[in-house]
Amino acid sequence: MSMNLRQLLLFSIIVFSCFVPTTQANAQFWKNWFHKEEKRHFPPKSKKKSEEAPAVSKKKRKVVEYPASKIKSRYRVDILIPLYLDDLVKGGKAIKGRLPESALTGVNFYEGVKLAADTLSALGYHIDLYVHDISDKKTNAEALIKDGTLLNADLIIGDVQSNQIPALASFAKENEINFISAVSPSDAEINNNLFFTMLQPTLQKHVERINAAALKKFPKRDVLLLYRTNSPVDSLAAFYALQEEDRDFKRILLNRSLPFNEVSRLIDSNSINVMVIPILDNDYTESVLQQLSLSFPAYQFEVYGMPSWKYINSLRKADAYPNIAVYFTSPFYYDMTTPAAQSLAGRYKKQFEGRMSEMVFRGYETFYWFAYLLNRYGTVYNTRQSDHSAAPFTKFEIKLQWNKQQQMLYNENEHLDLYRFQSGSFLIQSL
Repeated sequence: MSMNLRQLLLFSIIVFSCFVPTTQANAQFWKNWFHKEEKRHFPPKSKKKSEEAPAVSKKKRKVVEYPASKIKSRYRVDILIPLYLDDLVKGGKAIKGRLPESALTGVNFYEGVKLAADTLSALGYHIDLYVHDISDKKTNAEALIKDGTLLNADLIIGDVQSNQIPALASFAKENEINFISAVSPSDAEINNNLFFTMLQPTLQKHVERINAAALKKFPKRDVLLLYRTNSPVDSLAAFYALQEEDRDFKRILLNRSLPFNEVSRLIDSNSINVMVIPILDNDYTESVLQQLSLSFPAYQFEVYGMPSWKYINSLRKADAYPNIAVYFTSPFYYDMTTPAAQSLAGRYKKQFEGRMSEMVFRGYETFYWFAYLLNRYGTVYNTRQSDHSAAPFTKFEIKLQWNKQQQMLYNENEHLDLYRFQSGSFLIQSL
């Protein structure tokens, strides 16, 4: 991070107007989704139709009605980011060297927002942008709600954690202001809220899609489920995997180590062996993949896993796991060979120096696309989110979510790509 950026953060980060002037993400992030163990009952290893509960008639979904959208000559967007400015400034001076880990993700997201602001300014958008450092007690989410700062917002975008979501979602619903949770995959148990939107799909959505991908490619093949119950988040992922009614997995518990004898009885050297491994601990996952590859070199495996696997560096090595094809889901893919990405990278290097991280892209496209929707359709743009004409990279699929009782929950991005890694190379396809 350059001295110019630090100075920019110091002098203009809290509040600034833009456009027509008037007056890491990493694997650990996924492991920290949930902070408490939940009691859950795994279904039995085999189900007979005669033992299943009788079908219950489905309730009809209520018709959703949004309030009228307000069209304005200017719009205000408030963005909440944990910037940890106190860690960036010591004794009134910006620190030198590498950024503290605590600030890195937030600063990268801010850099993307700033680049989007510059782009939209050149296009003549009429938007006032307010950025708040929510790592400061005086400007955290609770304080901004309490002192009425956010009442003037037409849109709120938050790089916030799960414990901050309920208050912001409640505020958004009460005041009919759209709130975009840009980073967290937690729904924070929000329900009946038309104004809360998640861009990062929930763990349940990822598991459902990876299950569906395996079922689609191997509809008649036995599938092994390698799972853990001694980790809260892995236990939850396994629970979601076992909700698949059309597939009865052969299960292998990995609470200790890979049980070679049990695995060997269930795999076949003459065909592809399909596995679903709902484990988000990347270090543990790497050990499992390595043991499978080395212990069964004559076998071929197709392994379906979790979004955290995107950060397993060994998958990018040509000699790693040569007999294993690895699949996982992610809502984001940024192709650096495209003209749009190269142009943005050039602008980033000129203004901030260095190379862009994924969070720069995410900050850029989140602010750019939602500012476009706001500018074109007004404050309640929700029914027009299929308009991707201005989406710079990701074609978000924002859809209302409903529970099994057909009660409305919130909006969630359902766009997911399927990554396939083998021998260091990868392919990507939309799900």
